[in-house]
Amino acid sequence: MHRFSVIMLLTIGGLITCYGQTDYAITSKGDTLRGEIKILPTDLADQVQVKINKKKKVYLCTEVITVVQDGVVYKTVKFDNRFRYMQLLKSGFLSLYGFRMPQQSSYDGRYLQTLDGRGLEMPNLTFKRSLSKFLEDCPTVSERVKNGDFNRNEIEKIIDEYNTCLQFKSTKRNAEVPSSTVILTNTQEVDNLMKKVEEAPDFATKKDALDLLKDLSSKVYRDEILPNYLVKELRTNLKDQPAFAEELEKILTKAKK
Repeated sequence: MHRFSVIMLLTIGGLITCYGQTDYAITSKGDTLRGEIKILPTDLADQVQVKINKKKKVYLCTEVITVVQDGVVYKTVKFDNRFRYMQLLKSGFLSLYGFRMPQQSSYDGRYLQTLDGRGLEMPNLTFKRSLSKFLEDCPTVSERVKNGDFNRNEIEKIIDEYNTCLQFKSTKRNAEVPSSTVILTNTQEVDNLMKKVEEAPDFATKKDALDLLKDLSSKVYRDEILPNYLVKELRTNLKDQPAFAEELEKILTKAKK
């Protein structure tokens, strides 16, 4: 083969490697970091190494909350009193994660977590009792688990039915939006805060704060219980804006939690 042809093949191969790079990480502030990704398990909190243009930087899993490596998604999850990266296997109102068991490198453990932050390690001996109690906000699915209609190997089917149940309940609530004066007043207060944030000079978490406030407004309008993750994220995004943070706390005091 001619030397020129060899050089061209090597160049094309390099381009394919470069543009085929799909690994990336998303920070808690919403920034995307594209490069070579390496997850580093530790005893206290997992870390991730991101290599961009030959420069390496290590982040805590509380700083980088999503990692995509070879097409596999990993999320930061608090479990057993520490933060760790877990492999996302199924997402929804109820999500299924895989985690590393002690002294293992593969993600063979199974962990369930709801959008509001409730979690349960997949039980073995107490499967029916523990899982049915965990899913009791959807009685039909909870009863079927309790009665033995599902076994442990059908966890993905259980999750599908639970998520369908929650979706139906959410849709039903949306169709029966309450219109009391108190609820409308609370909603207006959220919208007023949103307008103030929009008009304020740019700050690092402004965009995220606005998105979260929109979500808060819709939940207050529907008189829904606020999920823990939403309250936590709102406080985090507005903590460096004292006036907005104070106004948020007044709103949260009146809302359902």
